[in-house]
Amino acid sequence: MKARGGAAKKLLLGAAAAAIVAAAGAWVYLSPRGFAGHAVERYGSAATRTSVRMERIEISPGDGTGSITGFSVGNPSGFNTPAAFSADSIKLALDPATLGKEVLVVRALSVTSPRLSYESGNAGSNFEVLLGNIRHQAEASAGAGSQGPKLIVERLVVHNAALSYASALTAGKTVTIPLPDIRLSGIGRAEGGVTPGRFAQAVVEVMLDRIRRAMSLEPMRGGAK
Repeated sequence: MKARGGAAKKLLLGAAAAAIVAAAGAWVYLSPRGFAGHAVERYGSAATRTSVRMERIEISPGDGTGSITGFSVGNPSGFNTPAAFSADSIKLALDPATLGKEVLVVRALSVTSPRLSYESGNAGSNFEVLLGNIRHQAEASAGAGSQGPKLIVERLVVHNAALSYASALTAGKTVTIPLPDIRLSGIGRAEGGVTPGRFAQAVVEVMLDRIRRAMSLEPMRGGAK
């Protein structure tokens, strides 16, 4: 299965910006084998202005199930920790009938035990900078007037995530705390599909909200070990 260059590039840009979810959809949209993993890394890194990496992608074109292993999104320039987000394994299930169609239906995306590193900087936190990059790319794509492929994600679960951060309240010491699970459903269904960039924006906004809430509650719990 082949995809035209412009549509493929747009899908990959938005997908990698989503870090975990849209990257999976972008890869399957393009091809279950071959160059797609390298393309996601290349265009994803350009869109997020960070280093997007993955070790391996496996997919069954018959039933649409698969996994991504060794996925990571590096930090923007100016931050010290090597990665903002990393996950050893991402499980996915797609509707095979929608592969190569204008709207790719992702039945389920499951991320277990990802690691997030939150860091403050002069321009805001690393996740705020990443979100700004994602928004900029999504708005630029919308302004270009190109529709391209879209996504409907029926179910997204991020489970057992761990957040590491340091602040004045922790006396500069890095602590690690659990994050509440993220469970989203029906993303893009009402609109008949959303662009990967808009989907990426929605997911990272929820993730940043969870991070802020967890950090605000941590002093009440006395800090994590």
